[in-house]
Amino acid sequence: IIDVAGSLSAPAIIGSMQGRSGDGVDHPTAVGYLSAALEALGEHAKQYKVPLIYEPLNRYETNMATTIDAGVQILRRLSTKNVVLLADLFHMNIEETNLPAAIRAGAGHIGHVHFVDSNRRPAGFGHLDYGPIARALHDISYNGFASAEAFPYPDPDAAARQTIETFRRFFRAASA
Repeated sequence: IIDVAGSLSAPAIIGSMQGRSGDGVDHPTAVGYLSAALEALGEHAKQYKVPLIYEPLNRYETNMATTIDAGVQILRRLSTKNVVLLADLFHMNIEETNLPAAIRAGAGHIGHVHFVDSNRRPAGFGHLDYGPIARALHDISYNGFASAEAFPYPDPDAAARQTIETFRRFFRAASA
């Protein structure tokens, strides 16, 4: 994945394939395996001048890093500085007690944002309050991508329009 994406100057994301502890592998050992993999893969991605992106997921998908802080703790163990976090608002909505505070705590480590709503529908079709989220990203001087990883609700074109409109409304306001 890194080689194909890197040849297109795009980063690869380590999300669902990060694994989990259990079934004979204790949590510290599993985190060690994950850290070693992130270390090696982050260094491999460096040849393409792109970071490796690591995504904390919610508890239903992993028991490794489920919050931005837990992701930061894993990144701090690495000697490579070529691994960044993906702040997925859907997962964060499940695990974080305060999304803007989590974003601020991830300053310097967040390298991509999944701009989606609480129910995985396009931004604005759930209950997330995007004003404070946009302000937090502005406060940490985030200048990376915000992509939509949303269900095509009610259809793909409408989902794209909704996401773009919500993005423009809140990110123009946050930078003003």
